[in-house]
Amino acid sequence: MAGANVKGRGIVGPDAPVLAMANRFSRYKPEEEKAVRKVEVVEDETLKRLKEAWKSCGVIKLEDYNKLHETVKKLRHSAKDVERFSLALAEFQGEERFPESAGLFLSALINSCRSRKFVIHTHHLAKPVHHLGFGNTKSIAVKGDAGAAVGFYMQNGTITVEGDAGGWTGSCMAGGSIVVKWNAGDFCGDRMAGGTIIVLGNVGAKSGHKMEGGSISVKGNAGEIVGDHMINGSVTVGGNAGYFVGDWMVGGEIHLNGGYGSIARMSTPRKIYRKGKLIVDK
Repeated sequence: MAGANVKGRGIVGPDAPVLAMANRFSRYKPEEEKAVRKVEVVEDETLKRLKEAWKSCGVIKLEDYNKLHETVKKLRHSAKDVERFSLALAEFQGEERFPESAGLFLSALINSCRSRKFVIHTHHLAKPVHHLGFGNTKSIAVKGDAGAAVGFYMQNGTITVEGDAGGWTGSCMAGGSIVVKWNAGDFCGDRMAGGTIIVLGNVGAKSGHKMEGGSISVKGNAGEIVGDHMINGSVTVGGNAGYFVGDWMVGGEIHLNGGYGSIARMSTPRKIYRKGKLIVDK
């Protein structure tokens, strides 16, 4: 395949057969429904207040977050209350735009609480929760699936996802760390400026898209276009990578420890390594 052209792009590198494995992980559906577990939660006065605050918000959008944060600061809740509320969310999951609203509401509860460590349950929900960890400064363990934009605008703390994460994991994060115990979807580390993302499974396409700093470590395989428009930082793929590694990359480093479909040809200086050996430096 060396020197060939695919859809008008020059590519470099053999190892195209590895794509049969890598491409299996390049497309994820963050909102795929699954079986719902019924969870019983005993309601006390604090949980009742949290539910009432949720009901009063209606559909929550990103632009509503600052106002939401000011509202929930008055609720006087603990980390245990937040965990119990995450279990109680099952009764609201039929509401409009539930995944986005739930993630932003949980993030506001976490960020406005004095506690430092939180456990969030999602196994019992039909759809993953999005935007969990928005503006995060705490340590969060997610017991279940997480949806898109996990750790969005994260500044500090640690988020541990005990399962799969959706697309845009760690989007725009500036610090802290995210550990995904299984797989992550497309655009992992999109526009991240700092911090660390560790994925113990596989990632989808365009990991490190427009990345400006920090590091992404993928223990498994990566989909197509690793390091797309990458500016700085580092991406390490322990398994196989797809086509067009480093496409429009202008800075940073990519480390490949397995096979790859192709290296995108570029005139801009960049550094791509395979098993510790520099294979692209121009």
